[in-house]
Amino acid sequence: MDAVGEIKRFLLRAMGRLNGIPWPDALLDEAARQAVMPRPLQSEINQAKRELESAGFTQGCRDELDGLLTWTLTEKGRHKARQLG
Repeated sequence: MDAVGEIKRFLLRAMGRLNGIPWPDALLDEAARQAVMPRPLQSEINQAKRELESAGFTQGCRDELDGLLTWTLTEKGRHKARQLG
């Protein structure tokens, strides 16, 4: 199993458990670093997030006030997260 694929599956399952609550980008990165072994590179985490967003599973949104980026699942992402358990 490739690292990026494993990271994507982890991110989908983790965000699925948040029930729609946006997850800050930095916390999402740290969760992936702690959960996926061997510890992934930041470039692998970034690639996984880009691929999930471009495939329509996640949506990133930058806050207008503080500029922080948060992530949520789309309907397609929620469906896939439920499939993954």
